[in-house]
Amino acid sequence: MVGSVVVTHGDCDGIISAYLYIKHFMKDMWPSNISVIFTQPWRANLDFMRGYREGADEIVFLDIALSKELVNEIIKVGSSLRKITIVDHHVSSLEFIKQVDSVLKNVKIVCEKAQSCPRLMINSLKISPNPYEKLLVDVADVCEGGESSSAEVTRLADVIKLSIARDPGDYDFMNYLLTLLMKGKDMESDDVVRKRYKTAKFILSRLLKVMSENAISYRNLVKISTLSLPESRIFAGLLGVGTTELARMYKSDIILVRGEENKVVVTVRTLDDKALKLCGSIAKLGRGRFGGHAEAASATLPELNLQEVTDLIVGVVGGGEDTLQRKRKT
Repeated sequence: MVGSVVVTHGDCDGIISAYLYIKHFMKDMWPSNISVIFTQPWRANLDFMRGYREGADEIVFLDIALSKELVNEIIKVGSSLRKITIVDHHVSSLEFIKQVDSVLKNVKIVCEKAQSCPRLMINSLKISPNPYEKLLVDVADVCEGGESSSAEVTRLADVIKLSIARDPGDYDFMNYLLTLLMKGKDMESDDVVRKRYKTAKFILSRLLKVMSENAISYRNLVKISTLSLPESRIFAGLLGVGTTELARMYKSDIILVRGEENKVVVTVRTLDDKALKLCGSIAKLGRGRFGGHAEAASATLPELNLQEVTDLIVGVVGGGEDTLQRKRKT
């Protein structure tokens, strides 16, 4: 029996979302009749189709920033399913929701701006959380850039997000964390989690040092830091966390520009709600793609080098988009 499929973001926010949804709506099916697919938004369509099996009764998407490619795959298989549920708090998903809703009649969509996906679930799905679940929702909020309400929340948020970030492609470990939650185990005392956390904490300290040394201030508006391809490989997995931490350290907007294979990735953290808009402008000029939240977003730009992207960003931040657009056309 294929049963149900849960597709969720492979981060702190997504794992807690999967735990809450399964516990409150699918507990009698776990684990034998639920297939959990952890993924990253930029490759969600690939992981979904790789993990999808014909005969599935229901598919649930949690904390996944929708894309054109993922929506196309959802529509392809949607008519054969009894039910599709989409719960997401990414602002960038809103433009794709109407397309899904207009084509499929068996879909339930909850897509609103919220600090975290678990927070949205508590507010919109009539979940009555117990004290431990309330703690986890607070943890998810902190993992998504919110302020912490206690030292306990801060500590647990660090443990979860850093142990995951040590290797964001290790989906077996994410299943391990989900199982710990479902069984009510203490994550902080788990030997596997603690070992990964300590390693990630050390690497993060090195990353913050490198990002700080590479950072330049532009008109006191933003700090722009760059990482080469080799540096990106060394610190892979911790770059989003590092950008968030650097923004907190400097109390400033931070833009990280990093080289990857055949592309440049821009990660933006802002103190107010302009990160997604900045990434949209950067992606438009760089002929790339973007997504994320109002205050935490990213853009991927093909066929450009670090200096070209940095110049482009300076133009966007300084209000020179039109000039840069004309330069790219010539």
